[in-house]
Amino acid sequence: MKKLMLLLACFLFAGAAFAQVDKAKYYIEGDYSITKDSRGQFVYQLTNITSKGISFTPKEVIYGKVEKDESISFTFDKATTECPEGFEGGLKFWKWQYNGKDYSWQRDSEVKDAQQNFETDKVMVVMLVLDCSNSLGEANFEKLKNSATKFINILYNASPDGGIRLGVVGFNTMGNADKMVYNIEPLTMNTRDDMIKFIQGLTLYNNTALYYAMRKGADMISNYVNRLPNKDKEKFDYACMVSFTDGYDNHSTDPELGLPEKGLENPYFKYVRDQVVNRPIEGAPLKSYVIAIKGNDVAEDNQLYKSVFEGISSEAPFLLNDFTQVEAQFETMAQELIKRWQNLTCYVPSAHQGKVRWTIGDYTDNSTKATEVKETITTVRRDAFVGVNAGLDFEISHRNTFGLGVGFDFAVPLKTTNMALGGLAALKYDFAGPLHLDLGVLMVAGDYVHKCAFMGGLGLDVRFATATKGKSYFYDPDNDGATDNSQEFYWIRKHTDKTTVGGLLRLGVTTPVKNLYFFTDIAVGRYKATYYPNATEPVEPYQVAHHPYWNISLNVGYRFGN
Repeated sequence: MKKLMLLLACFLFAGAAFAQVDKAKYYIEGDYSITKDSRGQFVYQLTNITSKGISFTPKEVIYGKVEKDESISFTFDKATTECPEGFEGGLKFWKWQYNGKDYSWQRDSEVKDAQQNFETDKVMVVMLVLDCSNSLGEANFEKLKNSATKFINILYNASPDGGIRLGVVGFNTMGNADKMVYNIEPLTMNTRDDMIKFIQGLTLYNNTALYYAMRKGADMISNYVNRLPNKDKEKFDYACMVSFTDGYDNHSTDPELGLPEKGLENPYFKYVRDQVVNRPIEGAPLKSYVIAIKGNDVAEDNQLYKSVFEGISSEAPFLLNDFTQVEAQFETMAQELIKRWQNLTCYVPSAHQGKVRWTIGDYTDNSTKATEVKETITTVRRDAFVGVNAGLDFEISHRNTFGLGVGFDFAVPLKTTNMALGGLAALKYDFAGPLHLDLGVLMVAGDYVHKCAFMGGLGLDVRFATATKGKSYFYDPDNDGATDNSQEFYWIRKHTDKTTVGGLLRLGVTTPVKNLYFFTDIAVGRYKATYYPNATEPVEPYQVAHHPYWNISLNVGYRFGN
């Protein structure tokens, strides 16, 4: 009885675990495979990647890395999740494996859980451009400096080893913008304190030379990246400028750009819009993010306000209502920047191949299909369907024959559906009968790698000319099987079939068992036969008739790949 209860408990636990992973609310899934490159080295790949409740930079193929414990790791860049607990609890590893009866998800607890981390070996250059004009007022200026300090601390905590390179430009007049400068340096423990001290020491003055300060900040970034050592330049990933202001530029001038104008006609505005925003920095665009508040010089309802800041931003500017929102916006900006390095590392045992899944916690999805459509799902193409086949061929016409056939099939997965589309080709020969060439379009619907999938096709059946000699046939010109015409008793000696084209229909199914698939081809058409009398010497044709035919083949195929 104890053994029975123990067995029952194990069965229930296995069933619950299967339901948990099968209906997981947050997961990443893919096909893990091992190949060899031209040098004979193993290549670990994850393809056919899908996810639910977890988003990351989509890729068709993610290549694995061998870890110290000899497991294989796959990294998902910029990974985020809708799960309330985030990635803190790790992700459980499951493998789709044959258990002796069928395939099911099986937990492998010896594989370490996936964890979130930061790829801090890259170089990111950030420039803070801060308004220090009198219109802010002392109280709001303190809020701005505290917000910038929090911005720097968030970046430092994400990359304390100097992966982030940071500089600061404070501006009011153009002359002060040249003086209130903290040159770009790696953000480390020592430099962080110096940067914060510099920001806290900024002072207010008249005027707002915003365009001049943005141009200066972009030039500093460009010069800094150009002077990077080769080892750092190879790691360069991103450059951006985060600018804050409480109103329009009223001070930037340059004799080479032209006389200053108002609004969108200002030549310095056009220069920043065209030469600063998205300026190429080592092949990557310089991103400009602008945080703005309507100051005293901005009308309450002014379309120009929006147009100006849209022009000097790479994306939509952050137009705030008052200073109570400034700190939260700087915090959000910092969090968005470090997401560039936020990734998720998942692990698989090196020897296992096939379908794998990583799930967060014990969350299960019991929502309706309508809700599921809203969830974030990232899909990557599967391997192409490539197969060969062979089968028996039967022709049903005025004379029945049978033969053999061979063929080739291929289909390429479509990105937005669970279907693959391609073509079919087959050559069939009937003994003492015609030769058929089949060509057409092939469709495979479903997961043909792990499950059974439907196979269908449409095409043409080309029936080539044949000639038969030395055999007698009964000639029935009206194909009614009745002896109502004297010619129907005429036995002929020779006949020739003409080449013709009929229609082809394929119906079949794929299976995951040994990569086999099965199908039936049905071809229908009519052909013209020319009959000759039973004579020793060649004579003129005696009669011509059209015969319908059915060509049916039973085939088995083998699909290449995993």
